[in-house]
Amino acid sequence: MKLTSLIRPSFFKAIIVIAIVFATQLTCSAWGRLGHCTVQEIAIRHLTPEAKAVIDSYGGLRPEDSFWMDIVSKDPKYKAALAGWHAAIATPDCKSPVEIREQYRKSRDGVTAMEYFREYLKDYRNLPDSVVIESIWCIVHIVGDFHCPAHVRYTDDINEGKFPVVFFGEEARLHDVWDSGLIQHESGLNWKQYSEYADRLDIWKKRQIRKTQKGWAREWFEDAAKDVRPVVGTVKSGDELGSEWAQDQISLAELELRKAGYQLAAALNEIFGK
Repeated sequence: MKLTSLIRPSFFKAIIVIAIVFATQLTCSAWGRLGHCTVQEIAIRHLTPEAKAVIDSYGGLRPEDSFWMDIVSKDPKYKAALAGWHAAIATPDCKSPVEIREQYRKSRDGVTAMEYFREYLKDYRNLPDSVVIESIWCIVHIVGDFHCPAHVRYTDDINEGKFPVVFFGEEARLHDVWDSGLIQHESGLNWKQYSEYADRLDIWKKRQIRKTQKGWAREWFEDAAKDVRPVVGTVKSGDELGSEWAQDQISLAELELRKAGYQLAAALNEIFGK
């Protein structure tokens, strides 16, 4: 699996402009803008000076970079390269070995993608800047995605939630409720207030952060799969979801956002902090 840069220097700025324009139209990507921006902001706060310096040398991380993958995922130039990376697969006991990823997703999944990037970017100093930049954006997005409850797949339950529910009196897909609706409703924040949300979530002590950062993508995803497993199948098509449900589930959503932020920092520190 290889990510080939499609951002040529001649139109790099144009891609960024397109990203900003289309960002306002995103409604159903994993975590949505608020979630992805918050994960990225938490990670930035926990980068080592070395990793931050390297990433800053490539232009740093802007809010819109965190959801770039969603913007371009349907573009024919990117669709094949990014296919499948927005989710990962686990067995009912929340394991994600390579043979399961190959059998159920042909190794087109977030965990395999992260394993690829860790190896591929060992030589980042000798790669074109545009390739490194795209890779950073993908890493940011993928780590966030496989912590979203609607993007954790199981071999016995696909768990996409692509069916209608009523969320605080309005019809929505359960998938979209997990992606955006729940955290926006319960936080009371819009996506431009991601820094404030990061302030609320970035509260763990160093020892707890180090514990959740151990391992790499497979261990992080399997941990997320364990967190999400109890809610799988608890909501059915047509269910009405209101205050009681939201208050019960926001702690899970915020736990996953927090873990994603700390683990994203660990990933970037390992790749760029040496």
